[in-house]
Amino acid sequence: MESQLAASLIDAGITGVFLLYLMATTREQSRRLDAYVDRLLKTLETIEEEREKGFDKIRDRYDEVIAKYDGERDTLLRDISAKLDEGLKEMQNERLARIAKSRGK
Repeated sequence: MESQLAASLIDAGITGVFLLYLMATTREQSRRLDAYVDRLLKTLETIEEEREKGFDKIRDRYDEVIAKYDGERDTLLRDISAKLDEGLKEMQNERLARIAKSRGK
């Protein structure tokens, strides 16, 4: 069909040849543009993957830091709780000693 169209346009004279030229260049430019768009899309996909990897690294580092501080906080809370329990026991023992001392008099 394309060859019949080309023959018809050539038979039409210089105008037909010009139209044939325009059609050929338009088709070639479309192919180039399609190839360019494909390369651009691949590049964008690569950039997106790299960006996601970067975000994953940041997230992983953030999780590590948070886990570290959570661990330190838990240790600190256990230490404080143990010291408070120890202090309360000492206070209770002193109170019991005072009560026993006052009853023993």
